[in-house]
Amino acid sequence: MHLIKKRFVTILILFTLIIGGTLSCAHPLKNSFEQPLNAEISHDEIINQGLQIVCKENNLENIYAIIYPSSLLLTELEKWYNSHPMIEFASLVETTITIKFIDGSYTLLMDIFSLMNGYDTENERKFYDSIDDFSSYNSECATGQTALILNPSEYLYGNRHCKRIINKLLNKGYNIVYLANEDVDLPYIEHNLHAEIIYMNTHAGYWDIDGDNEADAVVIGTGEYWTNETEEIYQFEYENQMIVEGMVGDKSFIAFTPALIEYYYQPGDLPSSMVYMATCHATYDDSMANAFLDSGASVYMGWTRNTIFWTNSLTSVLAFRLFVRGFNVKQVCRFIRFGGIYNFLLRSKLTYYGNGEHRILRLVS
Repeated sequence: MHLIKKRFVTILILFTLIIGGTLSCAHPLKNSFEQPLNAEISHDEIINQGLQIVCKENNLENIYAIIYPSSLLLTELEKWYNSHPMIEFASLVETTITIKFIDGSYTLLMDIFSLMNGYDTENERKFYDSIDDFSSYNSECATGQTALILNPSEYLYGNRHCKRIINKLLNKGYNIVYLANEDVDLPYIEHNLHAEIIYMNTHAGYWDIDGDNEADAVVIGTGEYWTNETEEIYQFEYENQMIVEGMVGDKSFIAFTPALIEYYYQPGDLPSSMVYMATCHATYDDSMANAFLDSGASVYMGWTRNTIFWTNSLTSVLAFRLFVRGFNVKQVCRFIRFGGIYNFLLRSKLTYYGNGEHRILRLVS
């Protein structure tokens, strides 16, 4: 009987030591970083360090890394960031990584293709070459119908597709406002979206606020850079989770959440608008769509998942070519569907929320 008790005590002690050792090694890499826990957090340095380390360990030219980024580069990035003592959590949802630092601030890695430095093909260089002095454009017609063509990513994708869209709409008698890059800043988004057509070509992603690997909101990038003063300049928006830092490649931009639209645009403010977000993930869920629809928009459309930029650009031109010929939103989305082989592999479709019967009316005979 005493022998049994002794063996039981020995087993219990060993079990306690094993469990204790396991718990103490739950995040073994967190002890390997040199930055002390009470040091000022260098957010950008930490993010870039993770990118540099992980990218070197992955063959980014591999086609499967492009088609299935979340199973390769992004999962490794998520693991690395979760091992860092300055990061409370890193959460991967589809192709966006939400990083929450221990000081409560967030950074979202939104565009996997920029992170992989994939802009080096002949087609992509053609888009670079198409950029000229076209950062702003304004035309006025007597109809009163206005189309906003917003291109915060002109620096990266060019403007050729926007020119084609503008020409189509000019022929229909629309007033055109074209803005690009930093001109599409947060104050503009807050006060100037009162238009019949809102087309925006930019970056987008998801925000996982609580780290449960589920998206809480779609966020959309502006052309305004995120700086050290952003939190102070836009204190109200920042504290009320209307904006978040969105990182594309090595650049950080202000990205707005549905809460920004809900606050600055009341029911009926948008004149039965068609909102076309030519971005990745715009219709991954209905969070951003509902914000626009509740403010008076008739329909909100965009891609369900990631999209390749040349597919996005070409299908945008095709969509407006169909719109001006009388097709409604539902028909256009059905016709374009995936838009090409890359989006098919990414399982990304052009879809909509709201009134699928919405059409661009013929304004000029």
